[in-house]
Amino acid sequence: MFHLGKVVGHKGKKLTIEFEEEINAEYLKMMAREKENLVKVKIIDNEPLSAKQNKLSHALIRDIANWYVDDPEHVEEMLKYDYTYTEDEPFSHAVASMNEGNIWITKLIQFVIREGVQLNQRYSYLLEHDSFFYYCCKYRKCAVSGRPGAQIHHVTAVGNRHRNNVDHRLFPFVALDWKTHNIAHQLGQEEFLKRYQIKPVYLDKEALIKIGIMNNAQIMRFDEKYETEELFKKAIEEGQHIA
Repeated sequence: MFHLGKVVGHKGKKLTIEFEEEINAEYLKMMAREKENLVKVKIIDNEPLSAKQNKLSHALIRDIANWYVDDPEHVEEMLKYDYTYTEDEPFSHAVASMNEGNIWITKLIQFVIREGVQLNQRYSYLLEHDSFFYYCCKYRKCAVSGRPGAQIHHVTAVGNRHRNNVDHRLFPFVALDWKTHNIAHQLGQEEFLKRYQIKPVYLDKEALIKIGIMNNAQIMRFDEKYETEELFKKAIEEGQHIA
């Protein structure tokens, strides 16, 4: 059961919430099952869905509908149904917060890239999302042309070290097809990234294993070297300065 309330007090780990309606004591006892009552709290983002988010969402839905050769309203309902599998509440453009909008758009972006949906254009707001470039790498789709089978391009050089001896989590990537990759070399990296509005991204364990750049054994070996979170952050900073 979902209960809406407001935060009326906060100190350290303690949060005092005042609900709109009284909570039935017998209901609490029943749900406890002779144990402690546990609750799941969601802090609501009061910033509503932005106009840019709303515009991009509907543009992606239209492109998916055209790809499916289906009605946009029906496709939207289908996508919302999938959304509820991982989120607690259904998505609604009318009442969504900015944070919920980001989650929704990220799922749309993943669907578009994974399924190879042909976009009507490279929407400018789409290019502001790191998730677009992340999923282009994960599914090997060119971040410029959208073509499949893209090469995963290191934005900063790894030097003369053997690739198996490099922790690739420390380096940013972008997915480019061979033709676009050649353009990048012709223009120079700085000009290329600027002209095509490219945002290189760092890839996590799941993505690196999926695209075959690293395996689990390699990652575990590097993790053993990072004794604390601070050491890992330091390694990232050092990786960013490697030419």
